Amino acid sequence: MIYTHTIGRIGNDCQTITGAHGTFIAVDMAVDDYSKGQNITTWVRVRSSRENHIRLAEYLTKGRLILVEGTISNSLWTDRQGESHIQVSINADSIAFVNAGKRDEQEGNPKQAAKKGAKAKNTPKPPMDTQEPDEKDLPF
Repeated sequence: MIYTHTIGRIGNDCQTITGAHGTFIAVDMAVDDYSKGQNITTWVRVRSSRENHIRLAEYLTKGRLILVEGTISNSLWTDRQGESHIQVSINADSIAFVNAGKRDEQEGNPKQAAKKGAKAKNTPKPPMDTQEPDEKDLPF
């Protein structure tokens, strides 16, 4: 068994599925990695039959950043054109929202967003560091 902690963005809204073996959720998550000068995205299917995760389903919406902990597995499947694909899946023990603080101004109350914008305009900004770092000071 391989246990993983993975952070990624939800690709589509979560699905709640009721079948012969009970109710569970399924959501696809895009996990980004930077390797050899390129950004690589791996799609991971997250599944869970835990009651607290099923209640979370309405909040697991497209674009949200989540942390998933659980056991990882993969399966091989063939599409209609006969090409083979590997589906990476996580059976979630824990799902947590990352940066789940206050929402963006566009999504919140317009009156509160206006107040927030007014406060932001009156807040002094720290001075920018104008010196360029010396190449000798760089850690790499």
